[in-house]
Amino acid sequence: MAAAMRRFTAQKVLEFRTNSCNVGIINSYFRKSLPCCSYVTYVGKAASGMMRQNAQSNRNKQGRSTLQKGRRTPQKGSNVLNHTRSIKMSPETTDWPSVYSGSETYNPSVIPIMVRMGRYRHNRTDKMPNRSFGNIELMKIPNFFHLSPPAIQRQSEAIKHLCKPWPTDLNPSTRPIRVITRNYLFAGPSLYHPRSRKVKIQISLKDLILDEHARNKLIELVGPRYDKETDTLTIVTDRCPTRKQNKDYALYLLTVLYHEAWKTESWEADAIVEEPDVAPETIKNKRRSPKRFQLIGDELYRLNQYGKAFKVDIKTKV
Repeated sequence: MAAAMRRFTAQKVLEFRTNSCNVGIINSYFRKSLPCCSYVTYVGKAASGMMRQNAQSNRNKQGRSTLQKGRRTPQKGSNVLNHTRSIKMSPETTDWPSVYSGSETYNPSVIPIMVRMGRYRHNRTDKMPNRSFGNIELMKIPNFFHLSPPAIQRQSEAIKHLCKPWPTDLNPSTRPIRVITRNYLFAGPSLYHPRSRKVKIQISLKDLILDEHARNKLIELVGPRYDKETDTLTIVTDRCPTRKQNKDYALYLLTVLYHEAWKTESWEADAIVEEPDVAPETIKNKRRSPKRFQLIGDELYRLNQYGKAFKVDIKTKV
């Protein structure tokens, strides 16, 4: 009986799907045809779901037809309706410094280069990284499209009249302090590198006005920062957050050390320079444990500290 009812229900559903389109007719049809209320409920749910799908497909078709009416017809021989600037751009005739006049984020619609950015995607048909369009990773890193060779040449010619020739009579001894800094080029969200704030200042003690007392005191104050072989004092600062602050702090330390070296305290006159005692070199004899030998039969054996015997071969000169 149950099998017959299922076949009857399936037959009615097929008839409904092929012939019926009105919800009211469907409900009355099933109420008259099906004897069991549970089957009526099941088929009613199926019918309502199918009607919703038909209504959604009709709305989609209507929307697509409306968009087709509002679009412009493409030109003959063109496959893309709206070309981006990167596709229309001709590298031979384009003035690139005017396109990228300053530092900007990566814009795929302007740059005529097809690049990918990201990691390989696993368990997918297309494992390659994302393209440049809609790729947020390309917007995070700085670029140097505004510093192309034509742009640098144009900017150099614009400021050329403001530059002066390098002085030929420059004496390096008039600038005894050497300030050493480093700039880093790296891929990151910021142009600022944490180690770029480090500042190193070097100066030779012969370039400072010091007497014997001030020189010795300055060497004692700086400790390992003084290199005796090159007669160079090196001060490194990296505690402040910016490079300018570290440079000012290093120059401040050099000024304080110089003035402190010229001061003579009252206790310095009574100070006695202690010379290190040079102890005579003594040969330390290494303590060795006595070797033990034992004669077993006609052969000589050596015993170690654990009592294990090793045969000793005695070589005699002929």
